[in-house]
Amino acid sequence: MDSSSPSISYRYNGRYICSINLVVMKKLASRSCLLPDDVLIEILSYLPAKTFFKFLSVCKTFRQLSSNSHFLLSQSYHSKAISGFFVQRYYTFRSLLLIDPYAGMPRSSLDCLRKRNTRILGSAGGLVFVWHRNDGSFDATTSNLFVYNPARRTRCHLPSPPSKCLRGGIAVRFMTDINRLTKDYKLVYLSPTGQSSLYHCQVYDSAARAWTMNKQLNCGWRALDLQHPVVNGETVFWVSTLRTQVVIDPYVFAFNMRTECTEIIELPREATIRDADTIGIADWERSTICLIHYGSLSQVFALWLLRETRNGVPRWMKAHEISSGQMGLRKPCYVSSVMLSEVETITLLVFTVYDEVYSYSIKDGDLKKLGSVGIDDPTLIPYVNLLRPCGEQEELLEAI
Repeated sequence: MDSSSPSISYRYNGRYICSINLVVMKKLASRSCLLPDDVLIEILSYLPAKTFFKFLSVCKTFRQLSSNSHFLLSQSYHSKAISGFFVQRYYTFRSLLLIDPYAGMPRSSLDCLRKRNTRILGSAGGLVFVWHRNDGSFDATTSNLFVYNPARRTRCHLPSPPSKCLRGGIAVRFMTDINRLTKDYKLVYLSPTGQSSLYHCQVYDSAARAWTMNKQLNCGWRALDLQHPVVNGETVFWVSTLRTQVVIDPYVFAFNMRTECTEIIELPREATIRDADTIGIADWERSTICLIHYGSLSQVFALWLLRETRNGVPRWMKAHEISSGQMGLRKPCYVSSVMLSEVETITLLVFTVYDEVYSYSIKDGDLKKLGSVGIDDPTLIPYVNLLRPCGEQEELLEAI
C-alpha cells in the first residue's frame, strides 16, 4: 500500500489496531470495483459506526448501506467492544464518557437523552432503552417506553409493560439466527414492588412485539443492583447491594428466561465482604460470571469466577488480586463502583474514585484515568457504538 495515500489510523490505549486507506475505500464503493455485494458488505461492516457515517458522502452505495438491514446487523455483530459509558445520577442522564476515540454520537441524540423527561433503563448492543414523558413529569401510568439507537438518530416505541414501575432495570438477550445475526431480542424488566423481597419480572419478545411474562419473583431480602445485569446464555444475573441494614449476606440472584426458574447464589465466604465494600458482577469471556470485590479496608481489588467443579456444583475461584497501591494509586481510595469492560482482546477493570473514572488492564497492568465526570458516585452504563436497527417501525429523531 502506498504510504503517501490518505488514511485513518485506529489506535486504542496507545495500541495500533488498523489503518483504513481512503483511496481504497472510494475504489471499493465505485463501479470500477467488481466485488460482489455480499463481499463489499462484509468488508465495510468492520468499520466503526462513527467512521462509517463519515463515508456516506463518498458515493450512493454507502448511503444505500446505511438503511440496509443486513449490513446494519453485520456491523453490530463484528463490533462488540465497549465504546464508552452513559453517566447517570439517580436515574438522570448527565453525560457520555467515551473511551474509544473513534466512537461517538450526534449532538441531537445526546440532547434527546439529556431531557429531564427521559430516564435510561439500560443499554446493550448499541441500543438504549428509556422511559419518556412528553410533559416532563414521571407518572407510571402515562410514561412511554422507547428503544433508541443514538448513533443512527433513530428510535422505536415499545408496548408498555403490564406492571409499570419507573425505577427498574432492563437486561437484553439478543437472539441469533443461522447467519449469526441478532435482529430480535428479549427484554427482562425487573422492578421493585414495594414489598421487601418481591420484584416484578416482565419479559418482552421483540419478534412478537408483546410482553410474554408478568410475574412476581422472590429475589431475597437485599435490594438488587438493577442497573448492571449480566446476561449469560439464557440466564440473567443481578448482584445484591451492600449498603443496607439487612443482616443477610450479599448474594447473586439468577433468573432463567427459558425455564423461568430462579436461584440465589452465595458469594465466596473467603472474600470477607463488608457493607462498606464495593461489589459488582460481569461476564467473563462469555463463559461464566465474575464477581468484582473491592475491600474498603484492604484497598484490594479481587476477581472471583464462578466455575463448575467435578461434581457439577458451582464454586467461586479467585482469578486475580491487586491493591490500589500496586496499580499506582498512592492515596486511600473511595471506590463507588466496579465493572469489567472488554476492548478487543483486552479485559479492563473499570472503577470510579469519587468523580474520576479509571481503567486497569488485567493483562498488561496498565492504569489509565478515563476522565472526570463532575459528580460523586456516578452510575456508569456501558455503551457500544453500533448500527443495530431499533425495530421495524423506527423513526428519525429529527422527525419527532
